[in-house]
Amino acid sequence: MTRAERVSRNLNRALHALFAADERAWLLGEDVADPYGGAFKVTQGLSTAYPDRVLSTPLSENGITGVAGGLALCGDTVIVEIMFGDFAGLAFDPILNLITKSVTMYGERIPMRVVIRCPVGGGRGYGATHSQSPQKHFIGIPHLALYELSPLHDAADVLAAALRRDEPAMLFEDKVLYGRRRYVDGRVDDRLAFELRGDDGNWARVHDPDATGAPTLVIAPGGVADRAIGAATRAAERGRTVEVLVPARLYPVDVDGLRGLLGGAHGVIVAEESTAGGTWGSEVAARLHAEAWPLLRGPVELVSSADRVIPSAPHLERTMLLGAEAILDRIMRLPAAVPAPRTDHSPAGPPPSAAPTSASPSGVPVDVPRLNPNDDSYVLLEWLVADGATVEAGEPIAAVETSKAIEELAATQAGVLCQEVTAGADCAPGAPIGRIRPASAVPVPPPNGTDAVRPDPAPVRSGPGSPSAAYPEPAAAVGTRTVPPGRPLPPAQRRIADVVATSHREIPVAFTAVRVDVTAALAYARRAADETGAAVGLTEVVIAAVAALHERFPGLYARLTDDGRILDAQAPSIGLTVDVGTGLFLPVIRDAARLDLGDLADAVVALRMKALRGRLREEDMAGMNVLVALNDTPGVTVARPIIPPGVTCALSLPDVHREVVLDGDRGVRERTVADLGLAYDHRLVNGAQAGAYLAALGDALQR
Repeated sequence: MTRAERVSRNLNRALHALFAADERAWLLGEDVADPYGGAFKVTQGLSTAYPDRVLSTPLSENGITGVAGGLALCGDTVIVEIMFGDFAGLAFDPILNLITKSVTMYGERIPMRVVIRCPVGGGRGYGATHSQSPQKHFIGIPHLALYELSPLHDAADVLAAALRRDEPAMLFEDKVLYGRRRYVDGRVDDRLAFELRGDDGNWARVHDPDATGAPTLVIAPGGVADRAIGAATRAAERGRTVEVLVPARLYPVDVDGLRGLLGGAHGVIVAEESTAGGTWGSEVAARLHAEAWPLLRGPVELVSSADRVIPSAPHLERTMLLGAEAILDRIMRLPAAVPAPRTDHSPAGPPPSAAPTSASPSGVPVDVPRLNPNDDSYVLLEWLVADGATVEAGEPIAAVETSKAIEELAATQAGVLCQEVTAGADCAPGAPIGRIRPASAVPVPPPNGTDAVRPDPAPVRSGPGSPSAAYPEPAAAVGTRTVPPGRPLPPAQRRIADVVATSHREIPVAFTAVRVDVTAALAYARRAADETGAAVGLTEVVIAAVAALHERFPGLYARLTDDGRILDAQAPSIGLTVDVGTGLFLPVIRDAARLDLGDLADAVVALRMKALRGRLREEDMAGMNVLVALNDTPGVTVARPIIPPGVTCALSLPDVHREVVLDGDRGVRERTVADLGLAYDHRLVNGAQAGAYLAALGDALQR
């Protein structure tokens, strides 16, 4: 497969190609000149190559756009960069009353080749005035086309299509896309393919070539596309067929490019990050209802972000911005498509004697599968469906936490859920925690909510006049169960405690620390970030160095078996500590030596986002043979990490700090240092090996 470039580099290449081909092309914007190259590095290199036509401007979106209108009236091509799309509101007047009207206002048609680029969207913690998606405010302006960058379209093709109209256009660019790689060669992943359809390849259709049945169509632009693809993947696990349609041009809406898909669709959902009301999704729905009503099986569904101001705090931002969960919820709320009649005579499933079925009054047990070979029990973290509620086959009903991850258990068939184990309890692999019974087998409760089987317990006196009012109760009676005093240790922390206790009990740990000058490593990380567009920092540089030392120090990546044998690792798979406030997780970057710094940064970000969203799975945390523990809380200079069972070494990366040292000429200089600590299993590694390893790691970071 072709190695895909990042979306920001793809756009940068498209701009370079445009300027090389068009001698009358201009770029105007704030801080677009080198070495800054724009707030998101999209314009890097342009001012160096075309110094007379790439101009950094004063901070006035109104003025920038007005100048662009004047240049276009003279026949030039102008690319305007609005630093943040939120500020496009300051340019609304010249867009509405000069640039767009000039196409026909003077009695003859005048080409107005202006593209206004707007980085948009949240997910970066930039707050209320730097995170909005204002696309809807520009819909319906005559002669103004709206485009949006996506990971499925080549930016050069999108720019060419916009300029070919000889009318003004706005290009919205979701900021979360800049560091991500594009999808190429017609593949999204091993299961999903994509193809371009419609005028100018406007629509990208993401689908599973092997899927059957009427699909639900999810129309999602730009940065929402990946969220929609994630929701489609999870919906497929629940038996739904979903296709994602990603447009390059938002407005005017290209209905013709959808006609061949609408007729066979089970339903249509439009997902966008803007708040509801007067949205692009509303425009899509109106156009489809007007021009393709006979092809629709039901109303077009809309899903947007919450109708609130976008906060800066990441956990609050996530609660209001549209995410994959909201898209998945809307998909699953659509009635399931009716399957086509069977045309063969093969059995539809196992014989009745193979397992209990919905016809059996006892129901089908909800068993806990074997999720992690290292755990003898898990924690039933929570029930996702209420006791006695009706569930569908494939619907998540419970969350179980292992020592590594949180896994969802899905219903194996439709029916009524009967819980048998309370949330917070331990549960063994293979043990049932509940049953799914057929609705006909569940008795209807007596009227008025009475309980004919067991009366409520007598109330406990605890008022001011009771004998016990002056003293706390040692334990509270709840039904027939006694609840001990105090609050329980959260399940995630219980698992951490188990790992720590096992480590201290079974592993004879030694520890060595060394001070390393990381000034060069930090500079290298900055250069790599500029070159790759990825979020490269010291963490990624250290991970790369640890991966590269595997061949020289194989013993530090080996593990000791129960019978005392040493198993060498074939490739470095590096665990990383991730703490997002809900527990400590150890996701793994497999075969890390094969990844360049940009790919490592992508992997780290992806794992952190999974942890943040509670989507880490067992496979994300399997196969670790060395741990990099991030102890980079400001002010932490030395940290001794815990060695997880099955691992020989754990490297701690604390906070960096500055120090003044003597240089070779007896002068002084300042440098940035980090005290790297190595905890190691003394059964496999001795002090000399640990010291040599840290010295080699220090040398790698100081080059």
